[in-house]
Amino acid sequence: MINDTTPLPTDPSPPSWYLDPLAAAQKREVHQRLVRRWVARPPRLLLKTDVFEEAFGEDRILFDLFPDASLAAGMDIAPAHAAAARRLAPGPRFAFAVCDVRRAAFRSCSFDLILSNSTLDHFDSLDDLRASLNELARMLAPGGTLIVTLDNPANPLYPLLAWLSRRRFAPFSLGRTASLRQLNCWLAEAGLTVTANDWLIHNPRLVSTALFLLLRRLFGRRADHPIRALLAAFDSLGRLPTRPLTACFLAACARKPPFTP
Repeated sequence: MINDTTPLPTDPSPPSWYLDPLAAAQKREVHQRLVRRWVARPPRLLLKTDVFEEAFGEDRILFDLFPDASLAAGMDIAPAHAAAARRLAPGPRFAFAVCDVRRAAFRSCSFDLILSNSTLDHFDSLDDLRASLNELARMLAPGGTLIVTLDNPANPLYPLLAWLSRRRFAPFSLGRTASLRQLNCWLAEAGLTVTANDWLIHNPRLVSTALFLLLRRLFGRRADHPIRALLAAFDSLGRLPTRPLTACFLAACARKPPFTP
């Protein structure tokens, strides 16, 4: 566990390919709004399964998600990511663990809320994805809420993005993902009740990332206005019936049955 007394290694440099700051801020807002909409009661103990955002970007979700939580924990398989997130965390109520989500380091029934945003779609095997869902269900307290997002395989650009991510020049590789129906089924098999679904972030990732980079190179800070306009236009796709196709991520909210003696 990485906490305030842990000697921290030097922070890794932010990756050069990371999201444009305005796109990152949009991602943060969309995820936080979704979580607060789906969580009726602010949690006392919460866990986020990936702290890449907290380590590097303007899309940090955890730090101000529920300010009154007693403990906000994060976990990541990369020690440098966990260390960087700990260095940036705004207070002692944050703790970070280095562990694999398939074999997490936390006790059973520990958390009132677990947020797993696009973590489980990095495995090469769907068996690992399912095993991770079971592990998250194990750590969830009775009556607790699990929110999971995955890459959306129904998006027409997803196959190309996945293929490109496996080339040598790609900064990261996408793994296997699941359809919304599969995800809901596996959550039910893990003993949880699915209560809601949604689709998030409608920016066409390949197109928008390249376009934002070009605008930044051409106009620098003056690119803020056209990028904001593009983000608003892409976001409007989420209000159309075609949103299951345009979304970058699919999302599910599931609850663990309350404890009954």
